[in-house]
Amino acid sequence: MDISKDKANNRLAEKEKEVSKKYRGALKEIHSLEREMDALLEIKKSKNVHQIKSRRSVTSEATVVVCASDWHVEETVLKSKVSGLNEYNLDIAKERANQLFVKAVKLTRKEQQDIPIKDMVLFLGGDFLSGSIHEELLSNCSLRPIEAVLYAQELIESGIRYITKLSELKLTVVCACGNHSRITGKTHISQEQGNSLEYFMYHTLRQRLESERVHFVIGDGYHVYLDIYGKTFRFHHGSSLRYAGGVGGITIPVNKAIAQWNKGKVAARDIFGHFHQYMPMSNFCANGSLIGYNAYAVSIKADFERPQQAFFLMDRVRGVTVHIPILFDV
Repeated sequence: MDISKDKANNRLAEKEKEVSKKYRGALKEIHSLEREMDALLEIKKSKNVHQIKSRRSVTSEATVVVCASDWHVEETVLKSKVSGLNEYNLDIAKERANQLFVKAVKLTRKEQQDIPIKDMVLFLGGDFLSGSIHEELLSNCSLRPIEAVLYAQELIESGIRYITKLSELKLTVVCACGNHSRITGKTHISQEQGNSLEYFMYHTLRQRLESERVHFVIGDGYHVYLDIYGKTFRFHHGSSLRYAGGVGGITIPVNKAIAQWNKGKVAARDIFGHFHQYMPMSNFCANGSLIGYNAYAVSIKADFERPQQAFFLMDRVRGVTVHIPILFDV
């Protein structure tokens, strides 16, 4: 009996098994690669295509909503006070306001390529001037309150006339007063509109611009309601919303307020400004600001945000669809 020979034969048998296993694996991989190659060749040979036709929606229509609020036209923002992140003065306020209306028309035309749009809602959400409600504003503003509201009125009227001249849109102007336009030291809740320079400005604009194509809806209370395709929209400045910091930002106090208000009158969507924060959500849209980042925002450690205003579509069938922030080049 030759043990050494048996061991050698066993080792040889094991190697043969290992080689055979690798060979079978290699054959399997080759077959797989051959199948993939055949598939690739078939894909390469295929010339099947179909024609895609572009068409506008024929089953729905949409209304454009443009939000204009928190312009603070007469307030000055120096670059040196905000780490070079922003600058604001009367000339910049005018240029940004002009760009808002120009871009609103351009965006509307772009969306009209896909869906019929015949109506625009322009929300004038207040705080177009900084006013004199805080002592610091007396030295930080380049115009007195009456002068400031006249300047804001000029910018808004010019914008509305631009929209009606450059488009065939029917324009509904929804007006809510901000807290900065009051002529009293403190807010008089039941008489807020009667003490507001903006309330007077809105009525002046209505007298000058109301027509078959331009209709004003001016709120006598804090809320202003508007029906769009059977859905109720609730417009307001936002100053009644109470936010004192905390996780979740303004979303928690806003949703709490909406839940309470809906107990009286249900709205599908709330539109407001005041917080200088652009935030499009499913049940509300918070508008940004024209003035942008300022020294006050630095002092309260507010998030940095570029100057911007909200633009969105309300589709008759699909509800709110496109959300676009209107940004500025200055």
